[in-house]
Amino acid sequence: MRAEMRKPQPGTGAMRAIFTMLALAGTAPAGALACTPIAVTKPSVTYGEQCMISYTDTKSPQYVSSYAVVDVGGGIIRQQFHNGVCDSGERIVAYFDCAAGTGAWLGGPINAPGLPQPPPDATGYVAPILGEGVDGAFISKEEPRLAGGPHPEAVLARAQRLPWVTQFGRIESARLTMDGKRFDLNCGCKLFYPDSAN
Repeated sequence: MRAEMRKPQPGTGAMRAIFTMLALAGTAPAGALACTPIAVTKPSVTYGEQCMISYTDTKSPQYVSSYAVVDVGGGIIRQQFHNGVCDSGERIVAYFDCAAGTGAWLGGPINAPGLPQPPPDATGYVAPILGEGVDGAFISKEEPRLAGGPHPEAVLARAQRLPWVTQFGRIESARLTMDGKRFDLNCGCKLFYPDSAN
C-alpha cells in the first residue's frame, strides 16, 4: 500500500517556473532575498545528502522535493516535502516510525489566503505562518509539546485537534508519492536506524 499526499488546493498558486534564491545586492539590506524565475528545459532528478531529492519537470508542478531527514529519537524520523518554490505551493511533514513501518503526515498550502494562524506563544505573540507553512509551525510550536515525543499516533491526534491544520493522514508504507513523484522514507530509516529499516 502506498500513501498518496494531496495535491495543492485551487488558489494555492501552482508555479510555472523554477525559482532560485538570489541575494539582493546594492539597494537591498544585507541578507535580503528574492525569487527569480528560471525556465525548466528538461526533467531532472537531483539527489542530496540525508535523503534529499529534488524533481524538476517541464510540466506543472515543476518542482517537487524532499528536505533533509531528521532523527527525532525513539526510532522515529521526520522529513518535509514541498511542491512549489520559495514561499509558494504546498509543504507537508511526515513522521515515520521505522520499526513499525507506519507514520503520520500533515501540512497544507504555504501563504494561502485565509490560512488559519497557530495559537499565540507563551508571551501572547501570534507568529504568522507566512513562509513557515503549517508544517514548520507544527514542528516549531507543537512538536515540543507532545508528551513522549513525536510518535506518529500523537502527531496525528494533535493535528486533528488543531484548527489551523487542515490536511493530515496516516502513512501505511515507507513509499510516498507527492504529485506523481516518489519518495522512500526507508532512506532515513537506513541512515539513522539501519536495523529497523523495512
